[in-house]
Parts: sequence; C-alpha cells; structure tokens
Amino acid sequence: MYRPGAISFAYRDSHTEKRMQMPVPAIHARVVRLALLVLSGLLIALVSGCARDGRQVSTDGVITLEFWNGFTGPDGKTMEKIVNRFNAEHEDVQVRMQIIPWATYYDKVTLGLAYGGAPDVFILHTDRLPEYADSSALSCVDDLIANGDLDPKDFMERPWAASRWKDKQYAIPLDCHPHGLYYNVELFKKAGIEKPPTNMTEFIEAARKLTIDKNGDGKPEQWGFAYTWLRTNAHTFLAQYDSGWIAKDLAHSDLTSENSKRAFQAMTDLIYKEKVCPAPEGQDAWIGFRTGKVAMAIEGIYMLSSVEEQEGLKFAGAPCPQFGPVPAVWGGSHLLAMPAGISAERRKAAWAFMKYLSDHSLDWAKGGQAPVRKSILATPEFKRMSVQYEFSKKLPYVVYLPQSTAINQVLPFCDASVEAILNRIKPTDEALSEAARRIDNVLERQ
Repeated sequence: MYRPGAISFAYRDSHTEKRMQMPVPAIHARVVRLALLVLSGLLIALVSGCARDGRQVSTDGVITLEFWNGFTGPDGKTMEKIVNRFNAEHEDVQVRMQIIPWATYYDKVTLGLAYGGAPDVFILHTDRLPEYADSSALSCVDDLIANGDLDPKDFMERPWAASRWKDKQYAIPLDCHPHGLYYNVELFKKAGIEKPPTNMTEFIEAARKLTIDKNGDGKPEQWGFAYTWLRTNAHTFLAQYDSGWIAKDLAHSDLTSENSKRAFQAMTDLIYKEKVCPAPEGQDAWIGFRTGKVAMAIEGIYMLSSVEEQEGLKFAGAPCPQFGPVPAVWGGSHLLAMPAGISAERRKAAWAFMKYLSDHSLDWAKGGQAPVRKSILATPEFKRMSVQYEFSKKLPYVVYLPQSTAINQVLPFCDASVEAILNRIKPTDEALSEAARRIDNVLERQ
C-alpha cells in the first residue's frame, strides 16, 4: 500500500511480494547504503587474491558444498526437493543449502566474499552480476563450458547474455521470470470477453468492459487493470517504447527522451484518460487482483503460487500485451555463480551441482519460473504448465535492467519518478528531469 510522502521500495522472492515503506528523506540513506555496498565489493578484489579456501574434503572423501539463496517462499521448498535429490544421487558431493531473506542476502554474500566464509554456489539476480563480476569476486566459467558439459546454444539468448560480463561468462542462468498478464477468467466471461488482449487497443477495450462503477461516483467497485510493482511495470512500458532508465550506451539516463515521455503518457492515460486503472496511491493492486476487485494485472511468473493458493479465484495467464511499438517485457533471472577464490577440487564439484540444477530446471519451473533451456522449453511437460508456458512466449523479448555497476544506486530515483508521475505529485517532465539529473550524477562518478 502506498501513502503520501513515501516511496515504496519493493523486493521479492520468486513468489512473494513484499514492500517496505520509507519516508522520502530515507532515500538518501538508501543510496548511501547501496554506494557503500558497491565500495565494499571493491574490497573483494583486494582480498580474493590472498584468500584461501579453508574448507577441506572430509576424511571419507566427500565434498560438502555450501549453497546460498533467498528462496524464502514456496520456491524454497521446490529447491530443497531438487537439492535432496542431488544428494541422494551423488555419494562424493553433498550440498548444504542455506536460505537467507533477500532483504539481507546481498549484505551477507558481500561480506562472505570479501572476508571469508563465502558459499561455493550462490544465487545472483541479473542486476547484481555487474558489481560482483567487475570486482573480480566471481569465478569465470568459460573453461568449464568449453569442456562441453553445457551447450550455450541450448540457452535462450538474452538470459545467457545477461549472465556475461565484459565478454566472459561468470554465471549460468537458472531461469527467467518475465512479465505476463494475469487475468480473472470469471470476470472476463461476465464481460463477454473471449480472449486476453494482445495490444493496447484490445487492452483498453477489455479494461473498459471490466471497469464497473455501479453508482457512478467515480470510484469503481471493480477495476479493469491496476499497476502492481511500479518499477517493473514502468520498465515494461519504457522497453516497449524503446527507452529505459539508462541509455543504451550506459553513460546517461534516457528518461528525458521523447520515447520515455510517450511511455509514461501511455501509463498515465490508463488512469486519467481511460479511467480503467486506479492511481497507485492507497492501492494494494495484487490483493485487489486476488480478491476479484481487479480484473487484469501485469506481474512476474514468480507470483503464480500467490494466486494458486487464493481460494475461489479462477485465473489464467497470457503473454504481456504489446502496448508500444517494440515487443518487449521486463524480466529477471536467478543466476548460479561461484566465488573467485574457490579451490580447483571444490570448483569441479560446484560445477557439477550447477549443471544438475540447470538440467533439472523443469522441476524448478513447477515452483513458478520459466526455464531458459530451449530443450526444456520444448518438452510436452513444460507446455502443460499453462501459465509458465504462456509467459515463456515472451522470453525472446525480455529486457533486463541495464547491465551497469551503478544500476542499484540509481533505481531509487527511478522508483520516485514513477510514483510521482502516476500519482500526479509532479508533472511528468519535472519528475523525469529530476530523476535523469540524479542518475547522470551517479553515472558520471563511475
């Protein structure tokens, strides 16, 4: 829920949405904290060269690997089953999994890499790869891939590219969680809508039919659509108008471009012109969708379990509509990585585990993800996962957050601009200019 004078920062595990409300002045503290994390990452480059892998093979010849992730939701149980199966099938390598909430996860990973105690295998989101890879904290896996154990051509191109840094492979993508359209099947049926919309014209037409204001007081009891996580919703619109938070050259913000302004105009029109979407302030859109007060929502596949467990809700998934001229959707991936200081023996064992997880990513998809292996995407079993399969149709068009070491420093400015625009706290040009100026200041210091 949003409130005046606050910026909503969202973080998620693969299935569960969580928001932390912070007063506006806290933005600066957040930026400082993120900057310190980046600086602490630089320490990794200094200590990793002299760090030693203190873990030893046990007396019975078994290597025990430490595997860290932030899968605190139902995805954690799914991953636990896969890990247990790996342990049962491998006598010489055993994996001990530790789940750490995302809110503190990267702090602990950073400290572990810099000062010892780092896991042998750990999860990274794609937006975190640049800062760790650029600080020489990750083990490049090009040599392991060259052995032929894993075929890069079997991976979808964009997720594979998102796990590279400066032409080297520092991780392998376990999955992708792209945006898609969740819609209420019963509400569609009542409105006489036979299929989900695929473009802006169809979307507005459907949203009008699905927006119901019984007493005409301007406060619909049912909305056709509602924005959920503003950052990712805006990212999808920006990408579809060939724009983004940072320009393609990664040297400056693109928020003041004409394409960016057109993207935000399209977003605001749904609220104030078409009146089929509420302003974000004071709304919990996802609960609205789960309880039947919102007919359509654009969210990631990681929210699947959230609606599956909602009693009485009949829903379906479809590819994200194309609102702008470019076929694009926001997406993220969980990447599998190893620390730079890992010993040769443990590195070999860790690679076997990483490959196992990739090979069994169909099982991982059941928990609410899309595989990124073409061979797995083509299987009949995956195609029977209706929502995951529908969302995966947009994998060729996934647009990740810009691959910049500064991305997590500039995102608070992006969040503030989106909220200011959609709630009409500031005029669009003013909000975008302010965000662009602050983003440019950060980029100039890189």
